[in-house]
Amino acid sequence: MKYITREDLIEAVQGRLLDESVAEAPDELLDGLEAKAIDFAVSYISGRYNTDMIFGDPVLRHGLLVQAIAMIVVYRAVRRNAARKVPDDFPDIYTEAIRMLSNIQTGSQSLPGMPEITGNTGTTGSLMYGNTTNRDFFI
Repeated sequence: MKYITREDLIEAVQGRLLDESVAEAPDELLDGLEAKAIDFAVSYISGRYNTDMIFGDPVLRHGLLVQAIAMIVVYRAVRRNAARKVPDDFPDIYTEAIRMLSNIQTGSQSLPGMPEITGNTGTTGSLMYGNTTNRDFFI
């Protein structure tokens, strides 16, 4: 795994449940699930943060991103086995991870210390826009 560790996953779910969910090929399955979860997270935060630097080499770990990605990986790993009864709180785990990524996207939560997208002048402020259809410039 590139961004999260097995310990991060065990913080989100019992190790035994995780091991049973990926028993066929634990490393390959977890690597694939993590890569897809990272792509999912990038689709949320790429408008605010420089995801090439965050998930590049070396990765820049942030606790909130680690937690969200681990929760998504755990949810998808456990849901793989449809034959087994999956605990009812697992959709809540996934929903919470999505909420965290949405909050980062909207700016209500931030990732201090992570590289933000910067403009040509080096500013990281929000993009401003306006309406220029009023050609006489009066209100």
